[in-house]
Amino acid sequence: MRSQKNTKNPPELCIDCSACTKHCEFLEKYDINLLDFSKRDDLAYNCFLCDKCYAVCPKDISGNEIALNLRAKNPKPFKYLKFLKSPYIYANNSLKKSRELMFFGCNFPAFLPRTTRKIIEIFEPLGIDFSIDCCGKPLFETTTKFEDTKDHLNKLFEQKEVETLILACPNCYHFLKDKVDIKLKTIYEKFEELGLNRTIEEEAHMFYPCPERIEKPIFESFKKYLPNVKNSFKNVNCCGLGGLAKSNEKSIANGYCQMIKDEQTPNVYTYCATCSGNFQRNGIKNIKHIATVMAGVNETPSTNYVANALSLKFYKRGRK
Repeated sequence: MRSQKNTKNPPELCIDCSACTKHCEFLEKYDINLLDFSKRDDLAYNCFLCDKCYAVCPKDISGNEIALNLRAKNPKPFKYLKFLKSPYIYANNSLKKSRELMFFGCNFPAFLPRTTRKIIEIFEPLGIDFSIDCCGKPLFETTTKFEDTKDHLNKLFEQKEVETLILACPNCYHFLKDKVDIKLKTIYEKFEELGLNRTIEEEAHMFYPCPERIEKPIFESFKKYLPNVKNSFKNVNCCGLGGLAKSNEKSIANGYCQMIKDEQTPNVYTYCATCSGNFQRNGIKNIKHIATVMAGVNETPSTNYVANALSLKFYKRGRK
């Protein structure tokens, strides 16, 4: 598998090598390759969008891109998702001017509430405000109403005079990097500036989130602090929540968590709150999110999603 790719080619370039099918439980289940998938409108919402197929394809064909194109032709309403995310009902924003803005996204605060509060506490004396809001990726994956979220975020950043977003969520980071006109910085880069990153000496069995399967800029920003990192889950394509596919492919989604368990590692490190929260819900033990370790909180992911999101919706709401 190559470490870098720069283009995504049309499925018609498929040479029928079966590399994609061999590396994807979804394609294997339906006995199809990426060219076949491009003709299956009925499977538009069965793909987890992890793009493992793209990583192994010698012709640089992307299943993620195919799925999104199929979804654009066959939109589904996803009424609850739109209600939840457009606008995000647990959003917490202010108009306080902030040259740098800690953008938590939506899932990080809900799964890691104590870590969220600690990061706010660290940044507040530095004049760095925070935003709890949806980046729009889930809406984008349904191909509907993302432009409303994009306009909302750009207006918010303009009103707050934001020059740099600090991000802890890999989905937010990779999704927003070509959709906003301001600089992006990982929370680990900001922690580095403040001297807060700490070395993790134990063997760290790392689960890389979907957007960091080919290039890993977020991982690279803290890798030197994990001298004993292990790539123990390279055959697990997704945590099970990717691409809104779980409702159609529950057995595959659950199978990913079972594969993590089957490795029987003493810990599971990740830097995606969605992955860590889903693993916790599925009974995986000793999950460690890099941000909570670096912040000195060492918080176990919480499964009280709604209660946490609701409490943080009103946290420091009247800040000026």
